Amino acid sequence: MIRRESGEGWTLITQPSHAFLSSKIMNFWGNEDFETITPTDEVMLAIKEHDCGWEKTDSAADLNPKNGYPRNFMEMRPESQLEIWSECFEKHVGEHPYACALIALHFSELNERTISRDPDNKAAVSLREKIRELLHRSLGVGAGEGSPDERLSADIRTNLRFLQVGDMISLALCRGSKSVTIPNVPINYLGDTVEIALSSEDGLNYTVCPNPFSRDSLHFDISGRKLVGKSFGAQAELKEAFHSAGFETFDFSISSGAEGRNVA
Repeated sequence: MIRRESGEGWTLITQPSHAFLSSKIMNFWGNEDFETITPTDEVMLAIKEHDCGWEKTDSAADLNPKNGYPRNFMEMRPESQLEIWSECFEKHVGEHPYACALIALHFSELNERTISRDPDNKAAVSLREKIRELLHRSLGVGAGEGSPDERLSADIRTNLRFLQVGDMISLALCRGSKSVTIPNVPINYLGDTVEIALSSEDGLNYTVCPNPFSRDSLHFDISGRKLVGKSFGAQAELKEAFHSAGFETFDFSISSGAEGRNVA
């Protein structure tokens, strides 16, 4: 779940909805300065489905007892990590091994951070082994010490970065961030990258510099449940607020900034 401040409460946006938004955004990737994504269908499926394992979890709100807020995706319970992330990269593995390998690599980076903080986290260590097995089956990546990213082809690393870039742009919009800088954005499949910046005064209308998209102005929307109140005293109170909440829709725009498409 993604929490977006909305007046005196929160608007809760599901992870699958955010992932779908990221795919809609990345569908417009590419212009005379930014190479288009390939293989298009597989990479776009990975972007669209990278958070599909959250569907059941995000059908309800879970209380974070530390702050009384609805728990967001960064506050997930450690025991949930294996189940949710595994479902994200296993759901389509039979028909789309390449796409699922990209999703697994995405969560591998997050999982390795967990292990670095807590080497005895059994769920995280188990997830590491599951990811390594999937990468071996799907991409032929052999086991070894360190991050599997070090043993990937340049094209796969680039497509993984496209997934991550789409994820970050969508998250910025969903959260209503006012300023986000994204480093190492691929220009092509030769290893060239650039930093892009998103900025907004109202958390709805954004400019992007340089513009990596095929159009100078894009429009999207997303909906979430609007809760009355930010802090809740008990799970039952949050549950009642969640199920009685109406929906709020946000209309976004992304427009080319002052530098246009210039990546020089």
